[in-house]
Amino acid sequence: MVFTSSEFILFLAAVFVLYYAIPPKRQKALQWKILLAASGFFYYMTGVSNLIYIGVTIVTTYSASLVIGKLLDAQEQFVTKCKNTPDIPKTETKAKIKAYKNQNNKKRLFLLTVCLLINFGLLGIIKVNWLAILGASFYIFRSMSYIIDVHRAKFKPLGNDCIIGGLPKFALFVSFFPLIMQGPITRYNETAPALFGGNRFDFQKVSFGVQRMLWGFFKKLVIADRLNVAVITLCNDPEQYGGIYALLAMLFYAITLYADFTGGIDITIGIGEALGIPIAENFNRPFLSRNIFEYWRRWHITMGTWFKDYLFYPLSVCKPMLKFSGFTRRYFGEVGKRIPVHIVTLVTWFATGIWHGFSWNFIVWGLLNGVVIIISTESEPLYRRFNNRFAFTKTAGYACFEVFRTFWLMCFIRSFDCYIGVRTTLSVHLSIITNFGWKKFTTEGLAGLGLTNADYAIVAAGVVALIAVSCIKTKLNKLKDTTDEVIGVRQWLSGKPLPFRFAVYGTLLFGIIIFGVYGFGYNAQQFIYTRF
Repeated sequence: MVFTSSEFILFLAAVFVLYYAIPPKRQKALQWKILLAASGFFYYMTGVSNLIYIGVTIVTTYSASLVIGKLLDAQEQFVTKCKNTPDIPKTETKAKIKAYKNQNNKKRLFLLTVCLLINFGLLGIIKVNWLAILGASFYIFRSMSYIIDVHRAKFKPLGNDCIIGGLPKFALFVSFFPLIMQGPITRYNETAPALFGGNRFDFQKVSFGVQRMLWGFFKKLVIADRLNVAVITLCNDPEQYGGIYALLAMLFYAITLYADFTGGIDITIGIGEALGIPIAENFNRPFLSRNIFEYWRRWHITMGTWFKDYLFYPLSVCKPMLKFSGFTRRYFGEVGKRIPVHIVTLVTWFATGIWHGFSWNFIVWGLLNGVVIIISTESEPLYRRFNNRFAFTKTAGYACFEVFRTFWLMCFIRSFDCYIGVRTTLSVHLSIITNFGWKKFTTEGLAGLGLTNADYAIVAAGVVALIAVSCIKTKLNKLKDTTDEVIGVRQWLSGKPLPFRFAVYGTLLFGIIIFGVYGFGYNAQQFIYTRF
C-alpha cells in the first residue's frame, strides 16, 4: 500500500476518524492501540513475509532490552545497598561496586552484542539477497538505537514494570506506519511522549499536517514520478546517452530523488502532525549547501545523526582507537592526531554505503563521500587562507559558486546510485570528457526520453515552486516571532488574508489533481528510498 495510492488515502481517513472519535478521557489508553492496529494492518498489506522479519526484530530487541533493564536495576540496587552499609570501609565498598559494575557491564554488553548481531545480520541477509522487505533498514536502525540507549541507561525500557504491557507499545514504536516506508529514523525518547500520551483534536495541527501532506504529494506526483521516466531512459542505456546526456541524467536524478524522498518525508511528517505526534525533520534545503559537510548536515539528517551517535563517536573513543591515536601522535605529530579520525570517517561511510545496498556501487559511493570529507578537512587551512586573502570570497556571487560546486560534486558521487556497476558509472563519467555529444543534443534534444514538452514545462514549473518555497524558508529563518521560534512557511501563510491562503492551497490541490501522475492504468510508484 503506497502513500500515493487511493487505498492509502482511504486507510488514512479511517485512521483519523477512529483516532479522534475516542472520548478525551480514554484517548491516552486507546489511541495508541488504534495506531498499533493500523500499523499492523498497513504492514500486513505490504506482504505477509514482511511481518515475519519485523516480528523477529521486535521480539529480540524487546526481550534483550528487558534483561538489560533488569541488570541495570540490579546494579543500582547493589550500589545503593553498599553505600548504605556503614560497617564496610569506603575503599572496600568502592572495590566491590567497581567489580560488580564490571561484571554487570559484561553481561549487558553480551546481550547488546547478540541483539545487534541478530538484527544487523538479518539486515545483511536482506541486503545481500535483495529481498523486498519494506522499510527494514529504517525499523532495524530505530530498534537498535532503542536498545543501545537502554544499555546506556538513557531511559527505562518498556515493560520494566509490566512485561506484557510493554511489548505492544514497543511494537508500535518500531512499526508506526508513517515511518515504516522511508523514515525518518526517530529515537524512542523523541516520539514516545506523544505516541503514547493521548492527543486531543487540534484544528491548527491537523490543518498544518494536511498542508504538509499536500506539499509532499505535489513533489512526488507532479515532479518525481513524471521526471523519473526520463531518468530511467537515460540511466538504462548509458552507451546511447553518455556525454552531455550523462550530465542531464545526474541533474534529473538529483531533482527526482529530492522530490521523491522529501515528498515522502513531508507526507510522513504531515501525518504525524495531524495525529499530534511530532516527527523529526529529515531535510533542510540541502541543495543550498556550500560544502559537503553542510550538505550532509542538511540531507537525510536522522541517518547522519544515527551513524554519528552510534558508530562514529563510539569508534572514536573506544580503547583500541584511543591507543592507536596515542601511537600516531607519537610518531606522526600533528598529522597523527587526525589519522584515527579519518579512519573512523572511512569506516562510518563504508557502513553508510552498505546500509544503502550490499553492492560495489554503494560501497564506492560511501567511500567517495568519506574521501572527499577527509580531503576537505585536510584542506581547511588552505581554504581559510584563501578566503582571508581574497575579498570576493565574501560576495553573494562566490556563495552561489560554492552552492553550484557542491551540487555538482554530489551529483557525480550520487551517479553511482543511477547506473548498474562501478565500471559503467566510471565510463559514463569519462564520456563527458571524451564524447560530450553536443551535436547530438542540439539535433535530438530531449525528445527521445519519454516525456513531452508539456511534461518538461510542468516539471520546470514544479522546480520553480520548490525554489520559491526554499527562498521563503531562507528569508523566514532570519526572522523571529515573539516566542523566539523560527517562523515556518505554513505559519507565515496562516497570517495572510483568507483569499490569499485559499488561492495558495487551491493551486496546490488542483495542481496535484490536474498535473499529478496517477489515474486509470497507472501503477502507483513506490518511493525510491523504500528499497534502502
